[in-house]
Parts: sequence; structure tokens; C-alpha cells
Amino acid sequence: MNIPAIQHIDLSVGRLAYRKGGDGPPLLLIHGWGGSSRHWLGAFATLAGSHTIYVLDMPGFGESPPGHGVGGLRGMTEAVLAFIDALKLGTVKLGGHSLGGGVALMVAATRPDLVDQLALVSFGLASSPEEEARSTAIGVHLSVTAALWAPWLILARPWLALSRPWRQLAWTTPPLPTLLAAPLIHRLPDAAALAIGVADLTAMDALAAMEGASSQGDPLVKQVASLAAMPALVLSGRQDRIFSPSSTATLANALPYARLTIIDECGHVPMAEQPEICYQELTAFFTGSLDRAVG
Repeated sequence: MNIPAIQHIDLSVGRLAYRKGGDGPPLLLIHGWGGSSRHWLGAFATLAGSHTIYVLDMPGFGESPPGHGVGGLRGMTEAVLAFIDALKLGTVKLGGHSLGGGVALMVAATRPDLVDQLALVSFGLASSPEEEARSTAIGVHLSVTAALWAPWLILARPWLALSRPWRQLAWTTPPLPTLLAAPLIHRLPDAAALAIGVADLTAMDALAAMEGASSQGDPLVKQVASLAAMPALVLSGRQDRIFSPSSTATLANALPYARLTIIDECGHVPMAEQPEICYQELTAFFTGSLDRAVG
């Protein structure tokens, strides 16, 4: 597989790293918390023949430095919209994993005129009032914590950057990658893929990480879901411990035109755990059509 090199673009929200490859209508893919564009590399082997693929590193993740202004889900949404505008992509097909699914949904709900199709992988909505209250409370707590720590984390960035190679070396030494992945991943991928995932964890900016985690329970996502009135695919692992099948079903029901697909023997990262099935589903969706009467 030919892996496109990292490119950079300067936007109003900061400098953004991304990979581009393939030929066809634009397909924009967004990674989740602790990830990078490398989480979506399989798309270049499966979808590049039918699409021009853009895979982003969100501000503070991968090769992108922290952004300017607001962070978290809303800041990432602003970054994606700025990217689409700067590259003059027009209408795009959009996909996101985990937190990136929340970003993709926010983009689609905010600017439905820009999104032709929407794929949300390993993302869901609270399936009960109790779960929603708990998620919101955790988000508020993390938001306050991030705000209190922000000045110190910004000051510490140069020192944290210097220590990154040592942290990556320590965190990617077996058996630590397996131990770190166990709560998230049901079907462990090979050691190389695990090492990439753990290296991405060590690369993320501390403040961006806290702001991203705090926005997972943002109530605005549920409020705007009905505005994403385009064909949608909700794709999830049956053994996902972060977003359960019931939460992904709640998400699919909240979207006007969605199809829900559950992958067996799969946890939170279908692209790594069941890549063949995951990309088959995404390819069928993005190259086919979903009747707008569905849902």
C-alpha cells in the first residue's frame, strides 16, 4: 500500500496536517481521541480508486500542533469546516471514528449543504436519561479540570515535546501496548499496529487531549443530530466498551436517514480489529447509495 506523505495547511484555527491520495469525489476522514491520520491508512488501500481521500490530524494530535482558540469537539468542528473551505472541496463525503464521529456529526449538522454522505464509526449517544446525565457530568468535570490546568499545560509544552521520544520508547515496549489496548480492543491487531496506536497516544498534546475527552458528553451533539439529513452509516463493534451497541442504536435512531451495522468480534477500533469487514462496509456505503426513505 502506498501511504501518502503528510502535508500541511495553515488555517485560521492553526496549522493542520493531513494526508491526501486517490482520485474521485472528496472523502474526508477524521480520527478519534488519541489517534491520528494513521488510524485511517486502510482507506487508501480500499477507497482511493473511487475517491480523493483526505485524512486529517486534528489540532494537537498526530503531526498537527495545538490549534488557536476553542478546543475540544467544537474547535475540531471549526477546524474541519476551515479545511473544507480552504481547499475549496465543496460537497464532501465524511467519516469519523469515536470522537471524530462526533466531529463529523457536528460538521454535518452545522453545514448539511457540505456533506453528501456520513459514516460514523464507533460513536453513539446516551441510551438512557441516567447515562446521559452521567456523561454530561463527566464532561463538565473534565472541562473544568482542563480550564484549570490550561495555563500550566501550555507552559509545559516545550518540555513535554522534548520528552516525547523517550515516552514513545517506553510506552511502545512490550507488553505495555497490549495492556493499554486491552480495555478498548476486543480483537488485538498485530504488534506493529498496536505500537502505532500507542505512539499516537504519546504524541497528542496534553491540553488538546483533556479538551477532547471533556467534549465526549457534549449535549449539543444529541440536540443537533436530527439536522444531519443525509444518508448515514452507523458502524460499530458488538464488543465495544466505549460506545455500546445500544448507544449506537440510539444514534442511528436520532439520524433522519441512517443504517446501523454491528460487526461481531470487534471492539472500539473496527479499522484495526476487523479491517476487511469494516472497509467492505464503508466501501459499499460510499460507492453505493442509501435510500433516503430508510430510517
